[in-house]
Amino acid sequence: MLTSFLTVEFISMVASGIVGFIFRSIAEKQKYEQDRFNRMLDALKQSDKSMNQAVKRVPVDVGKVVRRVIVLTILFGTIVAPFLLPFFNIPVIVENQETSESIFWGLFGSSNTTVYHQIYGFLFTQENRQILLTIVGFYFGNAAAARKT
Repeated sequence: MLTSFLTVEFISMVASGIVGFIFRSIAEKQKYEQDRFNRMLDALKQSDKSMNQAVKRVPVDVGKVVRRVIVLTILFGTIVAPFLLPFFNIPVIVENQETSESIFWGLFGSSNTTVYHQIYGFLFTQENRQILLTIVGFYFGNAAAARKT
């Protein structure tokens, strides 16, 4: 009974259906990938158009000016200000955390109190030095990269 059902025509029809399904799936997948590629290309064109409009709105030279102003401000704060500001006698308030000693060898905890001190001059913090080092490193790295290319 099974042999009468599995004729050459039936097997050919089933195989044709399977192969047709596979080819149709591949074609649909390729169509989807092509549509996706076209959408990505359109998005890239739109992004390029937006970037070009932004460059026309604010030229690249404005960024250079802003960076130079920042560098000059940092250089003033780390090189010039420590020498000039003490002459003006402007007080600076500095916050300091003082820890009181514990009583009975640590049985009773110590307490932290905040004390404010008034100093005259320029407060040169670790952050000022770090910013200066970062800027110097950036400009030396930028110059080295410009010489390589």
